This record gives sequence, C-alpha cells and structure tokens, in this order.
Amino acid sequence: MKRLLLTCLAVLFFLSACVPITPQPDPNTDLPTEEKEMLTGKVDYNPNPQYTSEETVKLADANNQFAFDLYQQLKSGQGNLLYSPYSLFQALTMVYGGARGDTADQFEQVLHYSFSEEEIHRVSNALNIALSSKSGSSDQDDQTFILEIANALWAQQNGHIEESYLDLLYENYAAGMRTVDFSQSQEAADLINQWAKEHTNDRIKEIATPSMFNANTRLALTNAVYFKGAWRLPFMAANTHKQDFKLLSGEAVEVDMMTAFEEFRALKNDQVQMVELGYYNSPMVMDLIAPVDGNWEAFSQTLTTGLLEDYLNQLSTNRVNLSLPKFKIETPEMDLINPMQALGLIDVFGMNADLSGMTGDKSLLISTLVQKAFIDVNEAGTEAAAVTIAVAQEKGMISPEPITISFDSPFLYLIRDTDTGTILFIGQLIQP
Repeated sequence: MKRLLLTCLAVLFFLSACVPITPQPDPNTDLPTEEKEMLTGKVDYNPNPQYTSEETVKLADANNQFAFDLYQQLKSGQGNLLYSPYSLFQALTMVYGGARGDTADQFEQVLHYSFSEEEIHRVSNALNIALSSKSGSSDQDDQTFILEIANALWAQQNGHIEESYLDLLYENYAAGMRTVDFSQSQEAADLINQWAKEHTNDRIKEIATPSMFNANTRLALTNAVYFKGAWRLPFMAANTHKQDFKLLSGEAVEVDMMTAFEEFRALKNDQVQMVELGYYNSPMVMDLIAPVDGNWEAFSQTLTTGLLEDYLNQLSTNRVNLSLPKFKIETPEMDLINPMQALGLIDVFGMNADLSGMTGDKSLLISTLVQKAFIDVNEAGTEAAAVTIAVAQEKGMISPEPITISFDSPFLYLIRDTDTGTILFIGQLIQP
C-alpha cells in the first residue's frame, strides 16, 4: 500500500502520468498532408502486455529514484520548480530503445533500470496501462478525472529509421512515426507545437522552436502529459482570504490562501509537516510537505525516496486546520542536458553516442532535451501538463553556439607563464 502511495506521489507531486491505451489521432493542422502521415511499422500497439504488479511497482520505484536524483540537480532553493520526471523518464526510455553499448549502459544506471533490455519496454507499457486505467468520469462534468499521455516519433522525410525501432515504439508506447522536413524548421516546430497543444488541453502551447531543427536533424521524440482532477474535499471559495506568504529571504508577499478544516491523512512532528489531499473518484493524491523549522535548504538537500517513504508510513487520519495558497505556474523551457550529464548520462549527448538501434549506424546524438510544465491549483482541484522533447542530430553537423563573455561584474585574473605553468600574479577586480 505504501509503495502505491509513493507511486501516486511521483505521478502527481512532480506531474507524472500515463499513456492512453489507443493511439492518438494526428493534429489537424494546415501543414501539408504528407507531413502529417503517421507510419506504424508492422507491429500493432499492444494493449494487453503480460506483467505482474511486482514488475510495475519495481519500475515505479526506478522512476521515483530518478525523480529525486533529478530534483537535487534542478532545485534552485530560491525559485519555483515544476517538472514531470515520469514524462522525462518515458521520453528517455524511448531514446534508450535505440541506444547500444556504453550509451545504453549509462541509461540503465541513471534511470535505475532493474529489467533486461527486452523487458523494460513491456513493463513500461504495463505501468502506463495500470495508471491510465485510473482515469474516468462521474455524473458531474466538473468532477471528471483525466490522466493522459501521448507519445510521438517525428522523422526526417525520406530518411531511414530501423523498422525494429519503429515497431518497438509503436508496440509499447503507441508512438507512430510522423514524417516532417526538418530543414523547414518553422513548419516542423509548428507541427510539433500543434500536437503538444492538442494533447495538453492548450496548456503547453510551445515546446519546439525553429532553432532546434535544421537540415541535419534526423528525428525527434515527444511525450505529452495532461492531468485534471477535482479535490475529494473541495476548498470553499468563500473561505479564501488574503494572507502573507513568507519567502526564503524573510520578506512576505500577499497570496490568496485557501483554508479547510477537514479530516486528512497528515503528519506533523519536530521535523516536517505533511498532508495528503485526495482527488474525487480517483486513488491519486497530492502530497504537500515542508520543514517545520523553515530550514528549506537542509530539508531539500536531504530529501530522498527513502525518507519520503518513512514520512508516508507515519501518515494518519487527523482533523486538520489546513491553509494552502492558490497557485499557478507555467515554467519556461527547461534545458535538461546539463542536469542529465551531471547524473551520468553523458555519451548520448556527444560524439561517443551510440544510437545505432535507431538508424543502423552511430551517426546520431541527442542535441536537444527540454521540457515545459504547467500547474493550476485552486479551490476546485488541480490541472497540470508537461511536454518533453528529445531531438537527434547528425554528429559533426552541429555548428557550435556562439558564446558571450562580458566581465561586467567582479572577476579574478592571473598572470601565468605558459611554458612552465607558473602563476606569477593573482588578482581580483571588485571595483574598477
């Protein structure tokens, strides 16, 4: 039961979701028909993979470990943060399907896979189905619970994709191949963005930019997540009031604070305060957790899946006088290459990349890995969305980005002998 709760936390606290059982239709755009054609290979999507509950729990655990590994890389301490580890996990697992050799080994380590290469995609499909089965609706339109994901493969027209890779993606992720002309970078970006809008209820309107694509782009993988749920115990709008919210700097800002006095599963001790909010007609929850002493830095640095599971084990039903601010966040495009490299996924982004499972040779590397996310938490419930895109480019064909260097703030300087390496002087300029 606790593992199920932890799985739910990874899904909602960090905006995770699951794949719909049937393939999604192509976006209705004004782009040429041939660019919207979806190819599915010789294998149909498998809506009934054989699996055990232990396998899906094991994969959920891998996702959760990855979620907190990534959190330690992304947390800024001072600013808002929102991302979907499950969306990224799924996109990277699709890339992994084409990885070989050391490149594949790094995926296995960073994503904590405990399955063979043959099993991971079957179990990934099974976990998606297990989660998507929780979606449903009630007699009241505003009580509809939605949990959806869509995957797609975008390939350069007249290019070569290994049939085995095409079959792998469609059988396990319902990701058919759409052909595009990446040399027409604006049109390619428009097509992908239209797809993203349609699969996130217009919440993510732009994830692809023309700068991501050129004549040397060979393929892109996209993953879109959409979630909407009404609270099991809604907040009364009449009880929402203005209240100060204390920032890490010690300053206070005024927010719309929702309040409720209800029975919730909760925990409060000397270290943390935590409450679990349920969604109507769904086993999904949102868990809220904060340090009692306000020491956010120490709290965020030590938070792990193990510690979180300890807190979940201590939750019990209590009457809670709850205050929670309404909030809405839409993140800018988040570049995930550096954080992933810091976690150990290195080769796939450089000249050592082996993605020969995609095209039959080692000519490709991942040149772009980005995500955008959205969340709206209010009296009625939660709406959230995320889109991840990974772009594969030919090696040696990427023009280096120009760098800008401006010493317009304090800097260090050296006088050094290049023959011997001897540093003769060190200085710093603080005030010119």
